[in-house]
Amino acid sequence: MLPCRRFLALAASAATIALVALAPACSKSSNSRPTPSARTADGTPAPTPTPKPPPADPKLADRLRAEGDYERAIEVYAAVAADRQGDGRQQALLSQAELLTRTARPADARPVLEEYLQGAGAAADGSSAQYMLASTLDDLGDAQGALDAYERYIAAGGAAADFARVERAKMLAKLNRPADAEQAAAEVLASGLADEFKQSFVFSMATAFERAGADQDALAWYARVIQDPNGDVASALARTGAIKKRLGDASWSADYLRVVTDYPSSGPAADLLDELDQAAVPVRDEARGVVLYRAGRNDDARAALQRAVAAGDDPGEALFYFAALDERAQDFDSAIQRYGQSQQTDPASPVAADALWWRGWLLERQQRWQDAGAAYGALAEQYPSSSRAADARFRAVLVRDRSGDRAGAAAAWLALAQQSSADDATRARYFAGRAQLSFDAAAGRATLQSLIDEQPVSFYGLRAQVLLGKNDDRTHDPKLEDEHTDWKPIASYVQEQTGTDPEAAPAAALQDPRWALGAELAAVQLPSQSDSIYRDIIFDHREDPVALYAIAKRFDDEGRVGLAARAATRLIGALPPHAPDPPEALLRVAYPAAFPDLVNDAAKAQKVPPLLLLALVRQESFFDPDAGSTAGALGLTQVVPSTGETIAQRLGRAPFAATDLYRPKVSLDFGANELAQQLASFGDDPYRALAAYNGGPGAAANAQKTAGDDDDLFVEDLEFGETRSYVQLVMENYARYRALYEGIDAPSLPQ
Repeated sequence: MLPCRRFLALAASAATIALVALAPACSKSSNSRPTPSARTADGTPAPTPTPKPPPADPKLADRLRAEGDYERAIEVYAAVAADRQGDGRQQALLSQAELLTRTARPADARPVLEEYLQGAGAAADGSSAQYMLASTLDDLGDAQGALDAYERYIAAGGAAADFARVERAKMLAKLNRPADAEQAAAEVLASGLADEFKQSFVFSMATAFERAGADQDALAWYARVIQDPNGDVASALARTGAIKKRLGDASWSADYLRVVTDYPSSGPAADLLDELDQAAVPVRDEARGVVLYRAGRNDDARAALQRAVAAGDDPGEALFYFAALDERAQDFDSAIQRYGQSQQTDPASPVAADALWWRGWLLERQQRWQDAGAAYGALAEQYPSSSRAADARFRAVLVRDRSGDRAGAAAAWLALAQQSSADDATRARYFAGRAQLSFDAAAGRATLQSLIDEQPVSFYGLRAQVLLGKNDDRTHDPKLEDEHTDWKPIASYVQEQTGTDPEAAPAAALQDPRWALGAELAAVQLPSQSDSIYRDIIFDHREDPVALYAIAKRFDDEGRVGLAARAATRLIGALPPHAPDPPEALLRVAYPAAFPDLVNDAAKAQKVPPLLLLALVRQESFFDPDAGSTAGALGLTQVVPSTGETIAQRLGRAPFAATDLYRPKVSLDFGANELAQQLASFGDDPYRALAAYNGGPGAAANAQKTAGDDDDLFVEDLEFGETRSYVQLVMENYARYRALYEGIDAPSLPQ
């Protein structure tokens, strides 16, 4: 992971974790002895062999880099630089410097960058190496040197000059030059930088002033964050309160109270509550209870919520979280009662609809079908604009089906399908057909066949195949290898659907200056910013198939597999609704066999289906090795570091650092191992294993308790909507991958 300042992070600070190569763990016993030295035939000690120098092979270096073996790649790039002259030498130096920067080795990166710049001539100042040198000097504590380097880059018109201006403003703040910093910051805010980057810049300027000891300037910049509805208000209030507290300003408590009251789920809330208590600052019991509930301090939360209910302190919300504590303690009868009381006490409460939802959910777990249906029905009727309303309407019918009234449920689902949006209508039709099979097989087959005909690659269309026995359950060894995309059939397909030849049409989308910016940000090791820029280009042309063709082709030509897949997926979605199936070449761009050797190796080692692993990676990260989530998941397979520690122990790989998960080989090995663990735990069932991978084994086990062996009910009984969608989308991906790389005739699920 790169130092947080390069990500314009909203957090006030973050530790830089050094990348460490994974190696097999070695155990030592107290009586272990050193291995005897090697000897020659006459008994004399053999000379220590000279380490074999790395080959000067740029292709090998590129492959090692792509796999995430950065240390060996650095050695090979160094050998290439020593062996070559001219452009070959310069490119090797730059690649070496990029990886030294990526692996947080600024002292080693500096001389390599300086050597590159010496050979770059007039282009040196505006090059990516100049930007990296600036950030490297900052990492080494040379703020003035970093400032000078950023200014040279800006003056030379470097492609990422706006981002360099961000760093320049922060350097000026760090050097305690507030007037210059303010002027530089004003230039940033007036620049063409996207709003998302300006928002994070405001927070980073506040942090820079705070670290420089310029408290008043820091407070002014944190105030800007607080005034922005899209800003990280909770963190800004926490930092503002901390500064005020240190300065003896009594208003610090108001900032902390606002975090506790308005942002109880935020990271700082529980610690700020403790500080308020230490200062004997009164805090409302309802707010206290919510913060403590979110922090997992159950006993203290219960006591606070009891007091809140007794005092009439926002009793609707207090009862809701009281019920949630009961549920956490598995006192389900009490939870059901309190959820009902919450909604009845304050029907206008922000949590009233949620209270009815969880009441219905728990009643359903107890097979109290009629009561559950009443709760879901009340939610749908009284809170039609709730995000849970559509699911409540569906489950009100599902409990009817589960109670044995399959004919009534089928009729209700067919009626619901007529009133619902596309996705909800598809689900209702599928379950109607499923119910019909039990009492009118012909009608059920007709309903399900209509889904297969209309939406053959949707989750419910694929499930309809399974119910009717029309799925292809044969398994073959897939063929995964690096492929060159044939764009001719794709161009012909787009022309047939749009009337425009995408190869002949001027591709205005390719003239967008953001292409150069995205490439430069990637080169200076700002992958998240680069990805954001590129994805904006795709989004801005999301309804133009011809432009999307050009964008996808350019990403594919540049080897940006994940972005090409995103653009190709958008292209397919932008075509007319009844367009014929896309050519296989286009589908292979949208569903690529990325990292084929690594996927094959990981899948073979862990005995998991390689196409299921690819389907998972597509959903988790869209093949972006640098992907990260707000939950802290990292890399291609989005493993969280704590789980990564456990997997590293299982695989016998130590030492382990969280940033190792950004290495494709590590991420694929770890993701395959975790998937294998879940498959083993759930009888090789992909639905349950995927649910456990995403939502945790507990969530999968709970759904299995109520659904048994029924795959459809299992998916519906997953507690978290995100996990339900995840399972459905990965299984859709899996069906596509099987058709493309396993040789079956059409997308199909094996079970």
